[in-house]
Amino acid sequence: MSASSGSARQPALLACLLLLTSGCAFVAPRFPQNVQASFARDDMHKLTTRSLELYYPAQLRATALRVAARMEGCVDRLRDDAWSRAERKRVLVYLTSADFNNAYVQSEFASTPQQMVLPQHMTLEQFNLLGLGETDIGDVACHEAVHYVQMQQVGGLWNTLNVLSGGLFQPNIFTESWFLEGLATYYEGRLGKDTGRPHSPVWRGWWEGAVQARRGELNAGYLSPEHRALDPFGGNYLSGMHFVEYLAKKYGEKQLWKLVEEQGNSIIPPIAVTLRFKRVYGKDIGSLFSEYEESLQQGLQVRERPATQQVRVPDAGYFSRLAGNPKDGSTALLSVGREQITRLSVHERDGRERFSRSLVQLLPGRKWVLASPSLASGMTFSRDGAWLYLVSADVDQLGSYTAKLWRVDARTGDVVRMWDGLEGMGGDISEDGKSYVFVEVRGDAANLVRLDLESGRRERLTDFKAHTALGPPATSPEGQRQVFPMSGVEGWDLVLREPDGSLRWLTRDGLFNYSPRWLDADHLAFLREHEGRLQVHVMTVSTRRIARVTDAPHLTMDVAPVGEDSVVFLNRDGTNFSVDSAPLTQALAELQAMSEPPAATANAAPAEPGVDAPGAASSPTPAGDPVATTPAPGAAGDPEGFVSFPGQPVSSDGGTPEALAQAPADAPTADAPVTPPPPPTDPASDVNGPVVPPVVVGRDVTVLSDAPYSTLEGFFVPNYRVPYFYTVPSNIDGEDPYFVAGVALAGQDRLGFHAYSLMLTYDTQEEQPSLSFAYGNAQLSPFYIQASASRIRETDRTDLQGTLFASRTFWTTPVTFGVLALDRRFDATDRRPQLITRLIGPEVGASYFAGEGTSYGGTQRGLGLSLSAGVFPKAFTRDSTVGDVRLEVDGYLGGLPFTGKDNFQLSAVGRYLPGAPDGLLEVGGILPGEVFFTNRDSTDQAPLPLQLQPGLAFSEYLRGYEDHTFRARSVLIANARYRYRFIIDYGWASTLWLLPSLFVSQFEVEGFGSLARTDNRNNHGAVGGSATLRLTVGQAYALAFFYQYARRFDERFGDLHLVGMTF
Repeated sequence: MSASSGSARQPALLACLLLLTSGCAFVAPRFPQNVQASFARDDMHKLTTRSLELYYPAQLRATALRVAARMEGCVDRLRDDAWSRAERKRVLVYLTSADFNNAYVQSEFASTPQQMVLPQHMTLEQFNLLGLGETDIGDVACHEAVHYVQMQQVGGLWNTLNVLSGGLFQPNIFTESWFLEGLATYYEGRLGKDTGRPHSPVWRGWWEGAVQARRGELNAGYLSPEHRALDPFGGNYLSGMHFVEYLAKKYGEKQLWKLVEEQGNSIIPPIAVTLRFKRVYGKDIGSLFSEYEESLQQGLQVRERPATQQVRVPDAGYFSRLAGNPKDGSTALLSVGREQITRLSVHERDGRERFSRSLVQLLPGRKWVLASPSLASGMTFSRDGAWLYLVSADVDQLGSYTAKLWRVDARTGDVVRMWDGLEGMGGDISEDGKSYVFVEVRGDAANLVRLDLESGRRERLTDFKAHTALGPPATSPEGQRQVFPMSGVEGWDLVLREPDGSLRWLTRDGLFNYSPRWLDADHLAFLREHEGRLQVHVMTVSTRRIARVTDAPHLTMDVAPVGEDSVVFLNRDGTNFSVDSAPLTQALAELQAMSEPPAATANAAPAEPGVDAPGAASSPTPAGDPVATTPAPGAAGDPEGFVSFPGQPVSSDGGTPEALAQAPADAPTADAPVTPPPPPTDPASDVNGPVVPPVVVGRDVTVLSDAPYSTLEGFFVPNYRVPYFYTVPSNIDGEDPYFVAGVALAGQDRLGFHAYSLMLTYDTQEEQPSLSFAYGNAQLSPFYIQASASRIRETDRTDLQGTLFASRTFWTTPVTFGVLALDRRFDATDRRPQLITRLIGPEVGASYFAGEGTSYGGTQRGLGLSLSAGVFPKAFTRDSTVGDVRLEVDGYLGGLPFTGKDNFQLSAVGRYLPGAPDGLLEVGGILPGEVFFTNRDSTDQAPLPLQLQPGLAFSEYLRGYEDHTFRARSVLIANARYRYRFIIDYGWASTLWLLPSLFVSQFEVEGFGSLARTDNRNNHGAVGGSATLRLTVGQAYALAFFYQYARRFDERFGDLHLVGMTF
C-alpha cells in the first residue's frame, strides 16, 4: 500500500515531531479522581488471558471473568477483521468499582499508554434506552474494544518510532471522531449479540426523526459532535454510525478495515485523510457522504401523526421525561431544549401550565449538584396527585454518580424532601405513598428494592445474583404486584412479580418491551417495538394478550395513563419531542373482543403462543392488528402458572423447561382445539420458562495468571523514552548555529500510584546541562501529590525551581495547596554583578461554579467563585513578606426575552499584593492563547527590574487594553458582557482536500464594558464590541477569528481595533 512506503524526504518532519514530543514527558493523574480513588481503596488484582491484561477489584472477580469472556471473543473477531496479521500487545483493561457511568479508551500518546477503563455497572436509564442494560458491561467492553483494536493498527514509520520510544501516538486517532465512534457503535451490535444502539428503536427513531425533519438534505457537518440538531448524542455517534453502516452495506466491512490499515501506515497521519478514503472507496469523504444523502432522500418515507394522536405540548425539548396523573389528567414534564434550560413543569389536562421552574441550585451548600432529564428516571405521581417522585443521578464528593429520590410538591414544584444513597435508577410509589420501589444496582446484578419512606429501611423484592439488567418497575393499583422490564438475550421483556415473590414472563420476544404503567388491576400500558419503531401498546395481564395503541411517526417514550380512556407519551417530532395523547378505547375493545383461551391442566403441556404471541418466531404484525397470546397454565391467579422466586427451588410442575421437554407437544386435552402441531419452543423465548438472568455471551477464557497487584509493576521501565537533537541559529549573528541534544523519559506503575518524568538537555552554546524531574503520587487518592525540581540554563541566567502541591476535587470544586520555590540567578555583566532573586512560599486555590445553559444560548444561570492566596517571606531576597490574594465572582443571566440565543455575564475581580514593591502587578495585555494584530503599537510601561522577575508573573487581564499594561499593587476590575449567537452548524468533510474537516458552529456579536481601579486611585475603562466566528478543525481543535473595537475612556490611548485568533 502506498501509504506505508517510506521516503527519504521526511527527516525534517521527523526532527520537528521529535522536537515537539520531547516536551511531552510529563506527570499527571493517569485516571479520573473517582477511578483512581477506587484503585487506592480496593484490593486490586491482575488477571491475564491470551489477549487481555485485566486489573480488577478482588470483590468483582466474577464480574471480571464475565467481562473477559465476552470481550476476548470480540477482540479476536476484530483482529480477524483487521488487514494486518502482526502480533499486537494484550489489551490493557481496568475494571473499577467507581460508579462513573462511562467507559473509555485512551489512545497511546507521549507519557500516556493505551488503556481501557470500564465501570462495574451503569446506573443511568439512558443506557437501557440505548439497548445497553445497566449491567451489560461486557457489551460496553466490546464497543471499547473496537477503538482499542483500531488504534493498535499501526505500521511503517510510526510503528518503528513507537516501538523505540515507548509510544508517541497512533495514526488512526486522526480519522476523526465520526469514524472512530461510528465504527465502534456499528460493531457494538454485531459482535455475537444483537445489542446496543444498532438494535435500539430509540436510537433508530432519533435518527429517523432528524432525517425526516431535513427531508434527507444533510451536510458533512452532521458528522460533527458539535452539531446541535443531534443533541444530546452528537453527530459523531448518531450520524457516524449510520454513515459507517451505509459504507459497510454498500462496499463491505473489509473496506472499513482497509481504510484503518491505510491510515495506520500513513507517514503524515493528520493530512490527506480524505484522499485515503478515495484510495479505498474511489471517492473522498465528501462525495461518499453526498452519496449517502442521496440514498436517504430516495428511501425517505414521510410519516405523519395519525388523526387519533393529539398534541398536548408542542415543544417538549430535545430530551424529556414524562409522568401522568390518572386522577386528574395532569402531566409532569422534565425537559431541556436548545434554547431552554432544564425545567420541571406540570400541565393541566387542558394544557394550561400549573408551574414551570428551573432545578439547578447555584449557591454553595446546595442539596444537589446536577439536574437533567437524561439523569432522571422513575418519575411518577402519588395516587392522590399531591406529590411527584423521581430519582435523579447526582455526583458525590469524589465525582462518582449517586442517586437521590426527590419528593416534589405537585402544586408548586418545590422539592420538599430527598432520600440519599440510592445506587441505581427509579421506579414507582406505592398505593399508600409510604414506600417507593426502585432498581438497585450492585456489582453486575440489578434487583428491585422497596424503600420505606419513613424509616429508610430497604427490602429486596428480587434476588438476582449476577448479570441482570432491569428497568424501572410499576406497582399495581392494589400495591402488591410489580411489573418491570428485564433484559435478555433477545432484548427487553416484561416480568411480573406476584405478592408471594414468584416471577413470570409477560413477554419473551425481546421486542423492546419497556416503560410499563398500570391502567387497572389487569391491564398495562407499555412501549413495544412494532415495525422497527417503539409504539404504545396495552396488555391484559392475566392472559398476556397485547394490542397496539399508537402508530407514531418515529418514536414514543414514557407512556403514562391519564384517566381510564387515554394515555400521554413523548412523541419524537423531528429533532424535538412533543407531548401527545392517544385514546385507549379501540385497543381495549380489541382485547375484550378476543375469545377466551382454552383451559389447560397442570400436568398437560402448555399451549404454545400463537403466531402473534410474544416468543413466537413470526413475521411482524400488520399495522392495526392486535397481538394476542394464549395464556400460561394457571394464568388468572393459579399459582401453578408462575416460576419460583429466584433462589428458591423450582416447582416440579409443567412450567419447568424439563417438564416442557418431557410432555409430548401433541398430547390431547379435553378442551384443546384441533390445531396443527406447534413449532418447537426455544427455551430462551419460552414465555412459560423460569425468570433467570440471560446466559453470558462469550467463550471460555483460559486464565494464564491471576494474582494481587504488585505496587510498582512497570514503574522502572519508562513507557516514554525519546532522545532528541536539533540545531538553533546563534542569537549573535544568526548564522552560526549551535547544537542541542537531550533525552526525555517518563514512566509510571500500571495503576497510576507512582509516576515520574525526567528531561535532560545540553546545548553547545551554554555548555551546561538543563535538568527537570517530576514525581506524582496517587496512593492517598482522592488527593494527588505532585513534586518537581528543575535546573534550567538560559542565555543569561540559571533557574532553580521546585514545587510540592496536593490537589483534589470536592464534588465539582477543585482545590489545590502547596509550596512554590523559585530561585533565579542572572549572570554578571560589565554593568552589574551577579543578581539573585527568590520567591518561596505556600499557595492555595479553589474554584466553585454552579450553573446551567443551553446549546444555543450558552450559560443562562450561573455563579462562579474563585479564590487564591499565597504568602512569600523574604520575597525577592528582601526582608519584606509579599502576599497575593485574588477573588473573582462571575454571574450569568439569560438574555433578552424570546431570543434564546444570548446571555449576559457580569464579573468582578479583586487582587491585592500586600507588601509587594510598587508596580509588581501587571494589569492589561493579551490573554494566553491569543494571536492578534492591532492598529496601535504596544504602550507597555517600562519592564520590571530584574530583581522582581523570579520566573512568576503577577498579571490581570483588562478587556479593551490588550495593547497596554498598567503597573500597580492592587486592582479592582468589573466587566459586563452581552453575547448573541447566530447559529450556523454547517461543515465540510475536508478542507482543501488535504486538511481535516471544518465545522463552523456560530457567529457571535458582543457588547462589553470594563472598568478597573488600580491602587485605589487610578481609573481605567473601556466600552466596545466584537464579532467572532467560531469553528472546529478535525472535530478536535477549536479556533476562533475575531474583530474587536474598544473605546477607551482615557483620551491618551484612543480607540483600539483588534483582529486576532484564539485557539
